[in-house]
Amino acid sequence: MNLGKHILLTFIMLMLISFSLSSLFHLQGKESGSKNEALEPIPDPWITQIIPPGGSISSVLSNLDLPGTEIGMISWRIGDFIDVTTIQPGDTLRVLLNDTGDKISKMMFVQEPTVRHHFEARGDSLAYSKEALPVQLRERVIDGTLETTLDAALLSLGLSPADKQNINNGLEGEISFQRDARKGDKFRVFIEERIFEGKPLPRAKILYVNYEGVRSGFHELFRYQQDDENSVLNGLYNKDGKSNNTSGVGYPLGSIHVSSSFGTRLDPFTGRWANHQGVDYRARYGTPVYAVAAGTVISAHYNGGYGNEVRIKHPSGMMTLYAHLQSFGVRTGQTVKRGHIIGRVGSTGRSTGAHLHFGLYSGGRFINPSNLRMVGAEKLNEKQMAEFKQQKEVIRAQMQNVLNPQVAKL
Repeated sequence: MNLGKHILLTFIMLMLISFSLSSLFHLQGKESGSKNEALEPIPDPWITQIIPPGGSISSVLSNLDLPGTEIGMISWRIGDFIDVTTIQPGDTLRVLLNDTGDKISKMMFVQEPTVRHHFEARGDSLAYSKEALPVQLRERVIDGTLETTLDAALLSLGLSPADKQNINNGLEGEISFQRDARKGDKFRVFIEERIFEGKPLPRAKILYVNYEGVRSGFHELFRYQQDDENSVLNGLYNKDGKSNNTSGVGYPLGSIHVSSSFGTRLDPFTGRWANHQGVDYRARYGTPVYAVAAGTVISAHYNGGYGNEVRIKHPSGMMTLYAHLQSFGVRTGQTVKRGHIIGRVGSTGRSTGAHLHFGLYSGGRFINPSNLRMVGAEKLNEKQMAEFKQQKEVIRAQMQNVLNPQVAKL
């Protein structure tokens, strides 16, 4: 009897322990489930926008629910650091808004994809830093033979349309392709490419070009490069330091960085879409501003939102406009030549900082100045020629090292 009671008591105790353990495991399971729920991925606070074909910083920011003045001012400020002509479809803009969601706090703009531009909003200004991933530089010689046109030959060898056009522009003053180019003519191009993850990035640097034909003869072009990567003088010249890009007009500045393009944009002052009737070039206060072509100054005075403004009428019938000047270098009625200093860069009128607004008026309306073919100096000066002579020898040596790598190692 006692034995039976003992067995029953033991059985009851085992059942109680079993229920207790079961409850404990069940509770731990709930706690574990709660922890799993708490560890679910948190949404990324950064908003990612991809630049579409024909798009811009303003257009992709307009997809966000932000005040127009915020988008307009931020877009304009970005142009201080990024030449907007380098923005391409596929570039990525990442945006972080403030706690209330009505202002931009930080941005990251990715190009190429080796370059990352970082921005942080600080009041009405942007703090900027640049992060560049390492790339490999590769020099390459491209030899070709004319079958139909030089354009077709260059493109078939893998050169980009922009690189092809640079070569054409350089050679056209030396050679009449329509009259003298023949099938079987030979050419050579020496380029420096930036390689990332085994692939060449856009915008190769053209260091040397030659062209040889029975009718055309032999012609060579060499690259001249200044320390300022945006200098208008950087480009191809013949062995005598003469540029063949002489059929266009000059540049209004010695160094070109486009901060705002021609066309529709969100106005930084009104926050409304408006047509920007010119191109804005970033420049420091006091930078010389040049007449892009010969003509007559038809006005040089203060003109409302344009501030200190100069307008020049050219023999072709076109009129050029130079606005927000700090000071004038010409007077109304004066005749000027290409390259004449007509004023200095400033921020007068309706302006948010030092820059040059350059406009082009023709046929009763403003048209895109980017349609002009702008070129640097027709010929390098004495100091530049001394630099050019040294650079030519370096280019020849580099090219020989590529053509004869075994000799270069000896």
